[in-house]
Amino acid sequence: MAISIDVSRTPSELQANLINAEKLHLQGKLQEAWALYQAILRQDPLHYGAIHGMGLIAAQMKSYSMAIDLFNNAIEVDPLNPRAYSNLGNALASSGKKALALKSFDKAIKLDPVYIDAIKNRGLIRAEQKQYKAALADFSRVLELAPSYWRAHIYTANVLISMGKLDKALHAYDLGLAANPNSAALCNNLGAILCSLGRFKVALPKLDRAIKINPQYAEAFNNRAVALIGLKRPKDALVSYDQALIIRPGYADAVNGRAKLQASMG
Repeated sequence: MAISIDVSRTPSELQANLINAEKLHLQGKLQEAWALYQAILRQDPLHYGAIHGMGLIAAQMKSYSMAIDLFNNAIEVDPLNPRAYSNLGNALASSGKKALALKSFDKAIKLDPVYIDAIKNRGLIRAEQKQYKAALADFSRVLELAPSYWRAHIYTANVLISMGKLDKALHAYDLGLAANPNSAALCNNLGAILCSLGRFKVALPKLDRAIKINPQYAEAFNNRAVALIGLKRPKDALVSYDQALIIRPGYADAVNGRAKLQASMG
């Protein structure tokens, strides 16, 4: 008796289709990727990779309800895959279901205790929910696992600012800047905190550095004006405000700051 093999369901073909779908997905060809994921599911309705991939596309298209359903389907197929729980958490968070998102991140991290993305995203949601100590613990864990992940220093600093701990936030930004000295955002944020602390002389070179890295950084020009006002250099501050407004006409902080400065100059 001859053996009959259904070649439409061979793992090698499905794997090749999945690889092609993921390539299309990465190239931003979402419709083509979606169609190929669907073709895979017609051959294998319980194909985790295709279901999960469609969930990612739905999330990218901001169809969060569909994404949530797809990620839940992926979890039914493979309940031990932390990535599905993590992306479910992202979709839940984006749809405003923060408590459920935290539970999903918890499950992802329980399955994979070193899943940096899930830990980071849980920390961001905890920070939004004003669970500051828990958020700081998550960001500390991220830095323990990936010391070069400089953005975790920014997240830490933002939480510390929310807690009113500006000196500690300043230290977090310093650590971030040491890890990534060419970050205009870090230079600007560091300068802004220094201005808040009245340390205008120290703030100014940080803001100058931010502008050197990104000459179109309106916020840095605005903050530079604040530093210059603190250093009793009102004319230079006006120039800096003007530069901010050239880059971003109608920028409220610069408009208001400039108006107040002009009024004080008489």
